[in-house]
Amino acid sequence: MPDQPHPNVIQELLGELHASFAALREGRVADYIPELAKACPDDFGIVIATSGGRIYEIGDTRKEFTIQSISKPFIYALALKMLSFDVMASKIDVEPSGEAFNAISLDPDSGKPRNPMINAGAIAASAQICDADPAGAVHLLLEYFAELAGRPLTINEAVYRSEKETGHRNRAIGHLLRNFNIIESDPEPALDLYFRQCAISVTCRDLAVMAATLACQGRNPFTGGQPLSPDITGRVLALMGTCGMYDFAGQWLHDVGIPAKSGVAGGVLAVIPGRLGIATYSPPLDGFGNSVRGVAVCRQLSAGVGLSLFNQYYQADATIRRSYQGSQRKSRRWRSERELAVLAPHRDEVRIIHAQGVLDFGGIEQLAAELVLLSGAVRILILDLAHVTECPMESSGLLDRQLCALEDQGVEILLSRAGRLPLVSRADWSITDRIDAYEHLDSALEAAEELLLSWYAPAAEPGASEAPDALGDQGVLAPLSEAQRRILVDRMSRRSFAAGDVVIRRGDPGDELFLVRSGTFDIALDIRSGDGLSHSTRLATFGPGLCFGEIGFVAQTPRTADIIATRPGECWVLHRNAFDDLSASHPDVVIALLKALTCDIGAKLSQTSVQLTLMEHY
Repeated sequence: MPDQPHPNVIQELLGELHASFAALREGRVADYIPELAKACPDDFGIVIATSGGRIYEIGDTRKEFTIQSISKPFIYALALKMLSFDVMASKIDVEPSGEAFNAISLDPDSGKPRNPMINAGAIAASAQICDADPAGAVHLLLEYFAELAGRPLTINEAVYRSEKETGHRNRAIGHLLRNFNIIESDPEPALDLYFRQCAISVTCRDLAVMAATLACQGRNPFTGGQPLSPDITGRVLALMGTCGMYDFAGQWLHDVGIPAKSGVAGGVLAVIPGRLGIATYSPPLDGFGNSVRGVAVCRQLSAGVGLSLFNQYYQADATIRRSYQGSQRKSRRWRSERELAVLAPHRDEVRIIHAQGVLDFGGIEQLAAELVLLSGAVRILILDLAHVTECPMESSGLLDRQLCALEDQGVEILLSRAGRLPLVSRADWSITDRIDAYEHLDSALEAAEELLLSWYAPAAEPGASEAPDALGDQGVLAPLSEAQRRILVDRMSRRSFAAGDVVIRRGDPGDELFLVRSGTFDIALDIRSGDGLSHSTRLATFGPGLCFGEIGFVAQTPRTADIIATRPGECWVLHRNAFDDLSASHPDVVIALLKALTCDIGAKLSQTSVQLTLMEHY
């Protein structure tokens, strides 16, 4: 039996809505434009498009119809993009009219249309676009809508001609706007552009993608294109909230609470900012010119699954994912006994905070409240941003100020996993040149440990040095007597490595044991992540006094990971042949060495187990 896809509750929800409202027979198909009267009243589609680029659809979602007044917020946005907020404010107001979409609603003194969502405002906006690019306005329009919908769109010529032939009221509005100098040239080209924009053919799916583009601050989540800026998108959504449903706008915002725009061909477009876009298509209209089924679907979604912007659940301290002391998380760099002894009493001078979500004003307020509570004993802050999805430019300056204030008080700040956010590359950020940023949390943890060691490790005694051919008090060999270490050194060779040298390759025979004399060495393993790509991951770092390669050496098995020199250094190397000779001539040394290696392996397995447990929580 072939695999069946698992049921999706969102798709099932759309199915229930479609089944529930398909039998709704209220309303009439628009007939004041003759071509629109040909629409089938039984057509009904619902689409949800998410900010993550997912589509859910049911019904007549691929059937084309004309966009009509749903073009208005997008035309106003294009005019803002081409001109400026100030220019458009001098031409069109942004106040609800409380009147029908085709009302001649102009300010009695200035002659400005009340808002861009009524015909007068949309014609005025089209005029500004037409004046800015008279020859290329239609081409510009279609390219722009293609960016919004993620595919090429065309004009329905039959509907365009029908609108143009019967649009006497709109033509009157255009000439009245010319009288007030809102339109500063012949209004006929602007009216022609307006008729064409209303006749653009779309599907319900297209409208949902366009709604999702508004939900994502002007970025199309399906193509990655950015046809609109966040500033413009915010203004357009505000107008859709207050004016988008004409003289039903107040009741709509009260009952549904979602920015929306309707069109007389039967489309409704609604936006949940930051989350998703909703589109419906059903030609029968109510007395306000809004799709009966479309209004019913949006009303049920708002009430049934809590989509109203005015009834959102509060998020108490959701920005702080985790906050804990340095003693609860160590880096993957293995430390010598001497280093561990230095670090132990000072680890809690490090604080690790994991932030998540959006660092907008509310998010930064929560983070700032957490930072203010840091005790005076904290000298190092690691701020991990792996789970932060966005840091809006409008509020990012507050984060800069907070981090600067901490740094001024002597707290060292280390950022980790901030690569996707413009936090350390802002030219106007004061903190940029004062903090270090790390690609991985483990690298930041290691840097914090290095800072502690630089502050608290005792300085070496003057004149103290290790004999060139002595193993000295190498950490893993500490249990061996001095005589045993001398015997061992006679069987070992010294090998130098430059940074980047591959010391061990995965699959190599396990015939050598390495004891680090100087430098640092990383164990690197390629791990395939959820994106299907292979990523090199550091499992551990070894410094002076530590050994590596012992598991393959003792078990006589091939290597399971690469080991790479990250800093220039030297290692003492014991080869299998020398070990076998030593087994025959000095079995007591071999037994002592194997005991030491067994203890070392046990300690590493114990710490690895702790690290794996911690990974479940961060």
